[in-house]
Amino acid sequence: FTETVGFTAALDRLGFGQFALSPRGQTDIRDAKRTERLALYLGTEGEGLPEMLLARLRTVRIDMTEGFDSLNVG
Repeated sequence: FTETVGFTAALDRLGFGQFALSPRGQTDIRDAKRTERLALYLGTEGEGLPEMLLARLRTVRIDMTEGFDSLNVG
């Protein structure tokens, strides 16, 4: 946890915008205001990102076509 907090804080200091991708994201990724430097956090299949990270960062989602329930990052 401490390493994650330090990492996200360091990116803040360096001027990075930071988005956490989640199906429950507050904003559609197409509508999110991006900065020139951006870090996008992607979770694991099934579990997604840890709740503490989702609570710390701005969350975005990619709306899926009906019938699809997974986004393959690979």
